[in-house]
Amino acid sequence: MYLLATLDAHPQFQSDLLAALDQLVAQSHTEPGTLQYDVLTDLENENRIIVFEHYADASAFQAHMESAPLQALVARFATYLSAPPSLVRMGRRNGFLREFSLG
Repeated sequence: MYLLATLDAHPQFQSDLLAALDQLVAQSHTEPGTLQYDVLTDLENENRIIVFEHYADASAFQAHMESAPLQALVARFATYLSAPPSLVRMGRRNGFLREFSLG
């Protein structure tokens, strides 16, 4: 299962939100059912942050949602965000991921 979260930060809290998300990426890396956790910034709107998540199954997703680090960040959303987060849960239909090297 996949989750696409769109977070619109107040400009004065954008760097704080990104720092908190960086910590969440590190924590999520230790969760066995979390397969991918990418934090992306919108090139047109620097205050819009997209989080793309991939989980082995619904129970891995639920474990992440209930984790203390995520709950601590969610508690700060009222301060950090200019609008409620947009969350879209998805299943994969088709596609590919190509590995490449920059060097």
